[in-house]
Amino acid sequence: MTDLTILIAVIALALWPLTFLLLRIRHERKKRRDHLDRMTKEDLEKIGTEELVIAVLKKIGCQPETNEEGHIVFKYQGDDFYIAVEDEARFIMIWNPWWASISIENPALPYLKEIVNLVNVESLVTTIYTADEDEKNVGLHSKCHTLFTPKEGPLDEYLKAMLDHFFITHDSIKENLQQLSNAASESDKQERVKVKGFAAYKDNSTPLPVDDKQ
Repeated sequence: MTDLTILIAVIALALWPLTFLLLRIRHERKKRRDHLDRMTKEDLEKIGTEELVIAVLKKIGCQPETNEEGHIVFKYQGDDFYIAVEDEARFIMIWNPWWASISIENPALPYLKEIVNLVNVESLVTTIYTADEDEKNVGLHSKCHTLFTPKEGPLDEYLKAMLDHFFITHDSIKENLQQLSNAASESDKQERVKVKGFAAYKDNSTPLPVDDKQ
């Protein structure tokens, strides 16, 4: 036996425990996916919402964890997401926090606020913005509140469709912002472009009941 053969054998023996561990992990993941596939709608209805969400997330290739607040955190297409569950009503709230930010001194910020309102009118996903006073940034966060039950159909396809819609919303906001920014920079008029958004419903607004004596 040559020295090269001995070296290869030694390396193979050294790597075998790691290889075995990786194969074991893949086998366990496959067992979990297969188990979920075999479960009937009646079986799925018997498990809690949190367990159901985690199982479906794993099936679509995510690696969910539970944070200190009890939310299910994970990444999807490189973005951060978390899900808050409601076991009693089978509802889940999906959040995509801080998917974008803009300086409060950016001249495009007024357009962004109006575009967010416009997109919210037409999108299944709602986007909000919050100001970070310390960093002087405005952050964008999107959310979706939806029923999550096997009665809706294949849950892996359903959840992927909902998560994909977040990125459709991202693109819509970015594209509209770019178009309006370009239009404003090319225009000689000082008045900025108006986007109706929720303003289209302003005339139908009902004043909040406020006691003037307070």
